[in-house]
Amino acid sequence: MHLQIGAENFTILAGSTRDGVFFPNESGEVRLAAPLPEKWNQYAYAVVRLTAHCRRQPKITLEFSAQPGEEALLFLQYKVLPQCDIQIPFPVTPKALAMDFAFLPPWPGVLKGHPGGRPIHPDEVRWMTLVIQEDELQSVQCGGICFQEDWQPQPIQGEALVDELGQRKAGTWPGKTESLAELRDFLTKELDWAKKHNRYPDDWSEYGGWQKKRFPATGWFHRVHDGRRWWLVDPEGCAFFSNGMCYGNRTGIYAMADHLDALYDWMPPREGLFSGARTTGDQIPQYVVRNGLESAKTRELINPARANMMRVFGDEWLDAWITINAARMRSWGINTIGVGVNDYGDEFTAQFLKQAKIPYVITLKFFPSTRENIFRDFPDVFSPEYTQLAKEMGQRELAPLREDPFLIGYFVTNEPEWFFYRNLNLSAQLLAKPGCIASRQAMIAFLKNRHGDIQGLNDAWATDYASFDDLLSPIEHLPDTQSAQEDFQEFNAMLIDQYGRAVSQALREAAPHHLNLGMRYASGASEKTLSGAVTHFDVFSFNRYGRDPLEPAKRLGKATGMPIIVGEWHIGAADSGLDSAALYYAETQALRAQAIRYYLEQSTQEEHLVGIHYFEYNDQPYLGRFDGECYNIGLIDVCNRPYPLVVREFEDFARHMYPLLEGLEQPTCQPVPIWDMSRKQI
Repeated sequence: MHLQIGAENFTILAGSTRDGVFFPNESGEVRLAAPLPEKWNQYAYAVVRLTAHCRRQPKITLEFSAQPGEEALLFLQYKVLPQCDIQIPFPVTPKALAMDFAFLPPWPGVLKGHPGGRPIHPDEVRWMTLVIQEDELQSVQCGGICFQEDWQPQPIQGEALVDELGQRKAGTWPGKTESLAELRDFLTKELDWAKKHNRYPDDWSEYGGWQKKRFPATGWFHRVHDGRRWWLVDPEGCAFFSNGMCYGNRTGIYAMADHLDALYDWMPPREGLFSGARTTGDQIPQYVVRNGLESAKTRELINPARANMMRVFGDEWLDAWITINAARMRSWGINTIGVGVNDYGDEFTAQFLKQAKIPYVITLKFFPSTRENIFRDFPDVFSPEYTQLAKEMGQRELAPLREDPFLIGYFVTNEPEWFFYRNLNLSAQLLAKPGCIASRQAMIAFLKNRHGDIQGLNDAWATDYASFDDLLSPIEHLPDTQSAQEDFQEFNAMLIDQYGRAVSQALREAAPHHLNLGMRYASGASEKTLSGAVTHFDVFSFNRYGRDPLEPAKRLGKATGMPIIVGEWHIGAADSGLDSAALYYAETQALRAQAIRYYLEQSTQEEHLVGIHYFEYNDQPYLGRFDGECYNIGLIDVCNRPYPLVVREFEDFARHMYPLLEGLEQPTCQPVPIWDMSRKQI
């Protein structure tokens, strides 16, 4: 069952058309509007079929508004591959219209996507607008929109975009590997170099700490404030700053492959040696968490970087990879393997860590998800189920590592999706939807303590509830009196406090010696929103993309009084290999190197910062990783070739890192222009 809206039925709000082809306006935008058909929300998908003619990946957005040309109340946005016939299945289920997820599922040729705006009721909107945008967009062929109950991915048709080594096939740039022979010659020489250069700077300890500044040794990583600033301390008692590399142990990144055969010059065979360069989505926990286990089983992925090592070193490829890259990281001053140590089911984590001897952190993979969540991935935190799942997670994922002194600590989870929604009121979400009885009962207990009997609550909220039991069912119209809002805000803090408390207690029991590194929030979270949850952590963590980490680190450090780790940061470049530069990027590798050095130096100037972890070691695949990201952000490319200007800055910074932290030296690098994904200079 389906409902087709032909492209000829669209009203052109931006751009023009000729012979059935759409052409962009001067801003590189095509904007097409049409009234929503009756019962449109009874379908699961609004499927758009199009081909965008441009060099870089265009943004495709489906907007929902009351009238054509009005600001969208809700929008769903993807990036897609250019020059290919693509089907884009925008979800229009009740869950999608409620924005009850932070990311849209990726599909063949359809890269990372997300919702925006606010949750809507279908009755609020009458129009949909399809927007295709890219600065260098030339034209668009569009087959309209088809509302469907079910949709299955189809093979993508188009010219090959990826060469036999996993690089972008078109164009050239400094450092592009031109042949397998060149690859073999380079990597053979790198292996010889690595066998002679596997060492930290001369005044660093076995763990990467600074031998010139010492504290009492405990045999474990711990934290200390010396009266001037916070430090981590390594097991030998040396002052330690966690200069980390996310996914530093990863032997390449898996790229989307199912239904994309036509876009690859070569794909690893499914049998024999190269079978180790293939996997399915169910082996990637983040894919499973976001998209479900059944969907994951059908997603095929390949690892071109791993396949390249197999071509050169055969069965000895893994030992060669570890030898080369462990030596590089030590030489470059990387003393922590950051997030992602345990992220892939087929990664060789134990062998890498045993051979590399580099301290590491882990991110717990399966944060407790109760049968009913309050919003997105925020659980029913007062339920016994949440506490039990937290204990099971600790015993399963953390307890086996409790005696390893190289384990600095653990991130409790990774970028909670509930926090992506700005100004979220969890109390209101709890009352507005069914279920989550344990947390509803906890809220009722809080309200009874606050207001006494039901009449006291009704007077404060301007409501007419018969009893507190009325709050056990969904409330369609939430009260908006000042007293109600104050109650919501206070209980919101209690929910977040319990969110951190229950899981942290369980993890402390599983690994009492190791540091709880917090939640790795996706941005510099506000003190008011996070409330008391931080008191259950040893280190507060958040991700900070941009020019430097100083403002949020200073603000949150002052508010919490805690040491802070930046769990992710990066700066990419727009001139080397991939079409998507990064969340933040410089125009060239030379400017990227300077921007990275500036970030590194500035991170030493905030007293609460005890670590920054670069995201990530490998470039992402040209056709997208499991969620569609495909950024030029790595220290090495798909051929295991470093970006020399960038790694030179890491290496030189390492020689000055501890004197900068101690105040014996001052930063010297000046900022350079960088841009965000909207191509706005910051």
